[in-house]
Amino acid sequence: MGGGQLFIDLAIRAAGRATGGTAKAAIIGSSLMGSISGSAVANVVSTGVFTIPLMKRTGIAAHRAAGIEAIASTGGQIMPPVVGVAAFIMAELLGIPYVDVALAALIPAVAFYLALLLVVDLAARRDGVRALTAEEVAETDDIRPRLHLILPPLLLVALLVAGYSAPYSAVIASASCLVVPFLRRNTWIGWREIREDFQEAPKQAAEVAVPIAAIGLVIAVAVQSNLALKFAGSLMSLSEGSIYASLTLAMLGCIIMGMGLPTVAAYIIGAVLFVPAIQELGIPPLAAHFFIFYYCVLSMVTPPVALASFAAAAVGQASTMKTSLSAFGLSLVAFFIPFGFVFDLGILGEGTVPEVAFSAFGLLVSTALWAIAFGGWCVRPLALPSRIAIGAAGLAAVIAPSGSVVWFAGLGIGWAVVIGLVILGRGNSAWLTGLAFTRPAAT
Repeated sequence: MGGGQLFIDLAIRAAGRATGGTAKAAIIGSSLMGSISGSAVANVVSTGVFTIPLMKRTGIAAHRAAGIEAIASTGGQIMPPVVGVAAFIMAELLGIPYVDVALAALIPAVAFYLALLLVVDLAARRDGVRALTAEEVAETDDIRPRLHLILPPLLLVALLVAGYSAPYSAVIASASCLVVPFLRRNTWIGWREIREDFQEAPKQAAEVAVPIAAIGLVIAVAVQSNLALKFAGSLMSLSEGSIYASLTLAMLGCIIMGMGLPTVAAYIIGAVLFVPAIQELGIPPLAAHFFIFYYCVLSMVTPPVALASFAAAAVGQASTMKTSLSAFGLSLVAFFIPFGFVFDLGILGEGTVPEVAFSAFGLLVSTALWAIAFGGWCVRPLALPSRIAIGAAGLAAVIAPSGSVVWFAGLGIGWAVVIGLVILGRGNSAWLTGLAFTRPAAT
């Protein structure tokens, strides 16, 4: 009914004039679309046809534009209120209301997208990518006559928050799509669009139902043969009881399984094989499931098989491998967020309001350090030693338990380096500046 195009136009109006505006618009639009789509590939195809050519028009390389769209669309699977189809299964496995899963995903999703926005902003400053002109922004249709099209997702959120079940909320919100377009004459839809939607809905349902049915066989074998417990024991033996080693092995397992599998299928297998092993380490069930879910989502952009990146490369007519590597590189700014919430449940919304706020603040400022390191800009283009120092401090702060000595040291050192670079970048100490910043390219 035009809601997807409305999301893209809103993003262009909001961020198009900013530095790296087209990339920011792609990220914002894909996050909005992903919040109701739940499928990385579908999100890439639906939004990428608009955003990738727009990014290329402002000087962003084709593989870079496709990579930005791929990672932005992939992040939609952790974006409330829908949080991807696998989140519904997570709620069933944990025996908790779906709205609790959606709320737990909120802070990691916000950190994910803020880190992406920051890294594309800094990269645009470093590479001299232009913003959209006022005339180019004005090419989008007026937003105000279409704002009522946002009502169905708002209704979905309201019903979930009110305590209604996810299936009931989804049915009512979907049914409202047949009414909302007729609230204003300019958004009316015809019988052809309605017929196509009724034909498309069962196809999308089948894309979810068939993998789940097939994966049920794998789960039955794993449970009946005691494979899950044996796998957990093997994982503990390989890691020799180290929590970081165990989590790393589980992360690699999720990424490998997710190559070529739908996220929901990869998550179900991961939940059966890896969650028991992670819980043996003393990690609560919600954090264990979210850890597996997060990396199964990111498997959509991890080479050599990265379905979201492949779709984006096809849309953007870019190199498949370059697009995959670009999307994977961008994902690194938020790649280790799960290590943060397994040690700090405040990131998942567990605890008092001050505890959750402290955890959220710590996650945002630590991922910001990584974004600065990967963006390669701090007043001036950063030299490699500066980027390594900031990135290492940010990584220590992300993976260390919040409030620990390592956490404070990582944040303190990282931001001290950033502040020092800002002061140095505006000064005249030529020999120090040469060590911290790259020299400008010859013109």
